[in-house]
Amino acid sequence: MPTEPGSGEGTGGTESICRVEVVLDAITGFDDPEFLKSLVAIVDSAAESTLNAEHVAGPDNVTVLLSDDRKLRDLNRQFNDEDSVTDVLSFNDVEGWHNGTPPPNLSSSEFDAPGETPRLGEIAISLEQTKRQAAERSVPFERELAMLVIHGVLHLLGYDHAEPEDERVMFSKTDAVLERISVQRA
Repeated sequence: MPTEPGSGEGTGGTESICRVEVVLDAITGFDDPEFLKSLVAIVDSAAESTLNAEHVAGPDNVTVLLSDDRKLRDLNRQFNDEDSVTDVLSFNDVEGWHNGTPPPNLSSSEFDAPGETPRLGEIAISLEQTKRQAAERSVPFERELAMLVIHGVLHLLGYDHAEPEDERVMFSKTDAVLERISVQRA
């Protein structure tokens, strides 16, 4: 997924290297600067905490695009042949991750191009869908956003929920990170 230039705002966690870049798309109804700053902090905290808990080796830089229904529908159509809005999409820069471990044949030359930051992948989230889901689940918007970021990072790290056991593992890991960042899952 190409990152769109413009209003991107990078943030860093407690580590000296910034691993999470947050890109803010023009989103109607989400334009208060203080609110957007709080969203960036939530995204950064959720992504960093997930990487700290689950990342084993290999590239670990993530871009998170906060956008709207139109953008997520377009991306879902383009990459998944599904013409519908979705809450979160994940796009790996390197395929083959499994449960936090990079593919065994991954060499540093695949992600250490001169002048480039090693990248795990990109996540796109619809803030409009996030808002609807939070209302449907009677949870705070901020909690739903954090959950979607964690979910997206776990997908980048090779976790899935296609099978019941995989779903249990992935949701358990989601709950653990939510608890760590003091955001409760409903």
